[in-house]
Amino acid sequence: MKGHLYRITLEHLEDAKGNPVEKPPMTFDVKNHDDLYDIVSRVQAKSLFDPEEARAFTIGLKLFREVMLHNRGLEAFKELDPHMSQFMKALKKL
Repeated sequence: MKGHLYRITLEHLEDAKGNPVEKPPMTFDVKNHDDLYDIVSRVQAKSLFDPEEARAFTIGLKLFREVMLHNRGLEAFKELDPHMSQFMKALKKL
């Protein structure tokens, strides 16, 4: 697959009660057809969310969408795809 290669790292800092969590970071490499840095900047510029939430929303959405595109034959994605496509178009118009 062509695209931009990213390394994602997730660190669990504390639990729901605010206690520190001792778990190793989870890291994985993933390709995406979009420049995620550019898209994060554009979403942050729209001021829909605070900057951290905009980052989380954008990265989560784009990673999910890329998996959908690569697995569009799965029944669950077949049903979701028209709605997701409509959502993405509406988001881009903002």
